[in-house]
Amino acid sequence: MPAHTRTVWPDIQNARLRHQLGGSLGAPRVATDIRIGTRVDRDLSSGGGNDAKVARVQEILARDHK
Repeated sequence: MPAHTRTVWPDIQNARLRHQLGGSLGAPRVATDIRIGTRVDRDLSSGGGNDAKVARVQEILARDHK
């Protein structure tokens, strides 16, 4: 199992447990959406990937808050 998967798996398990808790406390509905994607159609540049996406979003937010 990849290291990243091992680090987020407890969060996924906690979401499932929160669903069970919400139901036991009488919540009529509890919803969590999880999207998992893999891209194999092109290479990511070194230093790219999610870090580059996060940096770009932060850049845009900083510009919009000036």
